[in-house]
Amino acid sequence: MSSPTKEFLDKFFELCREFQEEIPAYKMAEIFRDYADRLDG
Repeated sequence: MSSPTKEFLDKFFELCREFQEEIPAYKMAEIFRDYADRLDG
């Protein structure tokens, strides 16, 4: 049985692959930084 973290990462990377042609990697990174900032703040 998979751990919740592994399942999350698998789904997360699948989602990133799905959108990588529409959203540039630098923009995805910016979105993830913004999300992390919101979690911290």
